[in-house]
Amino acid sequence: MDEARAALLTFLADVALPLALRAVAGLVILLVVWRVANLLRQWFHRACAPAALDPNLQLLLGRVVYLGALGVGVIWALDIVGISTATLLAAVGVAGLAITLALQDVLRNFFAGVYLLFERPFRIGDEITVKDIRGRVVDVGIRTTSLRTEEGVLVLIPNAVLLAEVVCNRSA
Repeated sequence: MDEARAALLTFLADVALPLALRAVAGLVILLVVWRVANLLRQWFHRACAPAALDPNLQLLLGRVVYLGALGVGVIWALDIVGISTATLLAAVGVAGLAITLALQDVLRNFFAGVYLLFERPFRIGDEITVKDIRGRVVDVGIRTTSLRTEEGVLVLIPNAVLLAEVVCNRSA
């Protein structure tokens, strides 16, 4: 009985307690990093306000700053807990490849939207024609661009189509 008790105490002292302390430290780091990521995003939005940056682009870049800070914090916390970050990053890479292959069309529209936000071939309020659709630009989103036709119909055009087709900007 004393040997079992001694083995249990040895296990608790050598394995369980250090693991629990690392887990608590990892959780504390996650909470701190989450708060810092929120503060970074708020700082970014305040820093961009005087520059009169496009609201859609400001939102996109703010999310990139937030998610980047969170990603670094998660990797840091997992390293403290004792999980191999190299193995984790390899698994994330394989999963990312599978996801990008599955979501090719969505990602094509996403990157076309980002490109349109930077390139700005047209602005909100411009009258454009794409294929057979003519209307006034209501919104340039990440995945689609919204046009309002003369009949009042709202048309959503995938951003990849806007990059691949001829766009006539009647307001430029």
